[in-house]
Amino acid sequence: MTRRWIAALIVLALTAIVYPQAPARAADEATTVSGTGEFADLKVTVSQTSNLINQVVSVSWTGGKPTVDTSVYLDYLQIMQCWGDPVTGPDRTQCQYGALFTDTRGGTWTGSRQVSYGGIFGEGWTDPNEPIKPAPGENAFVPFASVTGGTVTAGNGGEFFDASTTNEIPYGRTLANGTGQEFFEVQTGTEAPGLGCGEELADGTARPCYLVVVPRGETEINGSTGDKRPHNWLDTSPLEATNWANKIVVPLKFQTIGKACPIGSAERRTVGAEAMTEAMLRWQPTLCAGTSATVYGYSQVTDDIARTRLAGTDPGMIFVNSPAAPAATTNPQVYAPVAVSGLTIALNLEWQSGFDATDEERLREGRRLADLKLTPRLVAKLLTQSYLSGADLNRTTIRGNPQTISSDPEFIQLNPDFAKQLNLPIGDMLVPLGQTDLATRLWQWILADSEAKAFLTGSPDPWGMKVNPVYASQSWPQDNFPKSDLYCIALRADDQKDHDWCTLDMHPYANNMHDTARYAARGDTLVRNATSRDAVGAVIGWKKGAPQAPGKRAVLAVTDVATADRYGLPMAQLRNKAGAFVAPSTASLVAGVTTMTQSKTVPNVLEPNPASTNAAAYPLTTVVYAGTVPAAITAEAGADYADLLRYAAADGQTPGVHPGTLPYGYAPMPEALRALTVRAATQIQENAGKVPTPAAVATTTPVGGGSATGVPAPAKSTAAAAPDTGDKPSLAVPAATPTGHGSPVPVAQTNPTPGHPVGNLRYALIVALAVGLAAALAGPIFLLRAGRARRGGR
Repeated sequence: MTRRWIAALIVLALTAIVYPQAPARAADEATTVSGTGEFADLKVTVSQTSNLINQVVSVSWTGGKPTVDTSVYLDYLQIMQCWGDPVTGPDRTQCQYGALFTDTRGGTWTGSRQVSYGGIFGEGWTDPNEPIKPAPGENAFVPFASVTGGTVTAGNGGEFFDASTTNEIPYGRTLANGTGQEFFEVQTGTEAPGLGCGEELADGTARPCYLVVVPRGETEINGSTGDKRPHNWLDTSPLEATNWANKIVVPLKFQTIGKACPIGSAERRTVGAEAMTEAMLRWQPTLCAGTSATVYGYSQVTDDIARTRLAGTDPGMIFVNSPAAPAATTNPQVYAPVAVSGLTIALNLEWQSGFDATDEERLREGRRLADLKLTPRLVAKLLTQSYLSGADLNRTTIRGNPQTISSDPEFIQLNPDFAKQLNLPIGDMLVPLGQTDLATRLWQWILADSEAKAFLTGSPDPWGMKVNPVYASQSWPQDNFPKSDLYCIALRADDQKDHDWCTLDMHPYANNMHDTARYAARGDTLVRNATSRDAVGAVIGWKKGAPQAPGKRAVLAVTDVATADRYGLPMAQLRNKAGAFVAPSTASLVAGVTTMTQSKTVPNVLEPNPASTNAAAYPLTTVVYAGTVPAAITAEAGADYADLLRYAAADGQTPGVHPGTLPYGYAPMPEALRALTVRAATQIQENAGKVPTPAAVATTTPVGGGSATGVPAPAKSTAAAAPDTGDKPSLAVPAATPTGHGSPVPVAQTNPTPGHPVGNLRYALIVALAVGLAAALAGPIFLLRAGRARRGGR
């Protein structure tokens, strides 16, 4: 069979992919524990309890009594993370709780570690089971005992945790039907050094920890009920001995942090863009445990920095969203697809009832909202400081614009439920600092929409909102998220003097997309509004404020799909060129791949096509490519990088939470892309360290350009072909059953998201493909080889 026939079959295979029913997350990763005593009917389920990294898990429950009122007076759950003895479990002194003591929605001391009560509401309250007694004239607190041996006796976490870093949830509401759900960030010893979860113990295992739920009912520590107290709500700490006795404990098992590969193993350097980070770091433990025991060191860099390495004397292997421009060199670059994911707008929005909300609507108080529709123009507004709260409320150049997106008529028209809520304080989004190809993709999607392009270049929307004029004259697209309106306003600090409070104080950058997602999950906008002082008490600048309170969060963030999934964040439905609103899912990402067009200059590479009218396609899909220059690396390095690519094309595409599997948030690559990856691996291995002949360089060009369906044709090359195996490509991504549960918002869903049908694309051209294969499969395709594997974590 000629290479042209092979190219034709791969084109047909990718065009006719049966979009996989993405594997549901394994139920055996979830753990359910029942309450005791008065809470015996309460059953709490944690969505994932093993192979944990720093991530978000779902904590859901049934059998609870409905929470009283929107102010959380009675009947709620208090959730925290603790370390403790592997046999006896945690002691209350080992729990990260009390940093949010100023949040008194559930009662005066319910958010604290304090166990002595004075004043008009607490006088005379005594817990008969409480051994900690206050000294005369002082308050008593449950101390925090760190895993490191340090102890904090005051009513906070001291140097171990504070309001900005804690993961505690002081008030988890129960709905009228007895159910509830919260999204809890489990932290490793890196994020919570006082807990030390996941740190390697003397026996080589990872330190386990615990998720602890303290249910609260209607009875206080002295047995009094609402009709016997001065007011009808609770007031005491969950760490009070009587309250602590009702705790529900769920063991948590972590991957070992800081030990992905054995020390002293051979290392092959890789660097790459952030869209590859989740996959690469989770593949590492399995890759270095293979037969070659090679450690693939990984450094996250920008796409631009990664591309510049290819021009050096030791390029190693890079990962990018877009290839380097073809260089005038006798040493050609080779690219291979390794992952399918995308850029997304992640949400942490919780229902906050408006003043005229009905009783039914108030029952949704504090519940997370998962559905949000955004047009390219709305995203452009958020990224250009065009809402008043995204800039200065007194800014004359945008006077008349809505204060926030939730007061924008365009937004309310698409998302009418937000008209029933308070005006959520969203005027912009958390965005990453620095260059990324994914920013370019987002701006290209905006510019492909005529309404958004007109707004971005100065035309008002139908309701009269206009772009911040600082952005109207800029060149687009850009490869970053500029904050171009660098204004300052005078703000009174705690020294009672006015100080400049500027754009980057009010709307700071996050370091990267990982941080945008993690901070969004915490309800942290990174705003700096508290003052810091020097040694003599003079104000010297602004410092970061506290995150939004649980149940009161309203944050949007630009991040990659895999990281949004890791931190349990729902993702916005974005309008594509066909007018359909589509959220990231396995089906919509693979559909996004089929809209791409073959690069006219770089073999094996697809280019995004924002003008595609495929209604099923997610518009910000990306394919991540590995790249190297075979002639500039050694034969040994070529063999190692080829092994990495073969792994990426095979077991590295199995979704799951175990080391070595594909993190949720990536779509398993279609077989046609995997075949290109294996072919590139063979080319790299066979040509590593060899200076190619002029003829070989001249004939490394794409075959046939693109196609009407935008699928790739392999490059025609004089490099050695893949072995003739006689195997034929699969029609679908392998339906591997995952061995674990990632986070509560899977990209891989059992069914497509309602309202975003894949439709008959599942079956498109299958008959034609079958006929083509029957007629032509007399020659070779490519055998994908790799051992069974597990997944790693970051």
